[in-house]
Amino acid sequence: MGEARRGLDGPPISRRALAVGLVAAGLAGAGAPRAEARRPAIVIARGGAAGGWPAGSRGAYDQAATDGADFLESGVVPTKDGVLIARQSDELATDTTVATRPEFADRRTTRVIDGKTREGWFCEDFTLAEIKSLVLAMPGGQDRRPAAERAERPAILTLEELIGTARKASVRAARVVGVYVSLLHPKYFAALDLPLEASVARMIRAQGYNAAAAALFVAADDPDSLKALAELTRARRVRRWRADQGPPPAELGAQAAGPAAVALPASWLIDVSNPKALAATGLVGRAHDAGLAVHAWVGDDEAFPPPPLKPGDARRALAGLLAAGADGLCADLAGPAVRARSEAASGHAG
Repeated sequence: MGEARRGLDGPPISRRALAVGLVAAGLAGAGAPRAEARRPAIVIARGGAAGGWPAGSRGAYDQAATDGADFLESGVVPTKDGVLIARQSDELATDTTVATRPEFADRRTTRVIDGKTREGWFCEDFTLAEIKSLVLAMPGGQDRRPAAERAERPAILTLEELIGTARKASVRAARVVGVYVSLLHPKYFAALDLPLEASVARMIRAQGYNAAAAALFVAADDPDSLKALAELTRARRVRRWRADQGPPPAELGAQAAGPAAVALPASWLIDVSNPKALAATGLVGRAHDAGLAVHAWVGDDEAFPPPPLKPGDARRALAGLLAAGADGLCADLAGPAVRARSEAASGHAG
């Protein structure tokens, strides 16, 4: 066996360096509630960052890591031929060129997914080769990237490529950048004979992340999915609640087969009834009492900052989440979350 292990699309990484890095990420992460004099909260970049790159592209994730993100997050869905790809939705028309491709016109369809009727083009109807032929749409419809970067065609990443991007970012930044995998619609895909849990677990094992100390979290809003993952991998699991799922039960994580953390909408964690004096709701304390870390999900399927706060209050809202004891901030833009963390550490938040 060789002396070094090559990261995906990246330079050789020694086994010792990789092992030390993975353990360091586990210790610095949010696998357990933080004690007094706790480490700073982790910053989780959902879909990457701005900087002119479309969300979910390699360039966006590179920007997120440059801005200080500790973990690169994406949902995962399967292609028709069973390859896991990094997506925040399995519908393609919202952020790719699929609707402009006449050869795919007959793939437009209507689906009922998790009880909701949706129309469009869906990843599970396309092979990986077809998915790779699509181009991610630029933010605002214009290419604002520097001229030197415009030759790169922003494409959808596979999960394997996302892991490779995180590894290359770790080498470039001389710190560990981890991966945060969210399973989307696991029951729906299981019914199509494209189960996510086994495929994700195989990828975790193949890439060397099958340990509680590894720089990887795997999240799901379906407790049955997390139970299945508990049988297949030792990676840290996260029980996620969406804003439309209602408040979590008193026994946080009780149905999730021993998760390391819960991911909760930001609006559940801070009381905004008095916009001039934000307060903690108590959910973070309940989770910590149950031995669970808390990852605050900023935005995504709800407005941030939560009403009646105004857009200009976003900085205060981030500071409020950290003051409430959140162990992680998951946001579209890594930069503001990293700055909020730095301000909280220096005592200048607010």
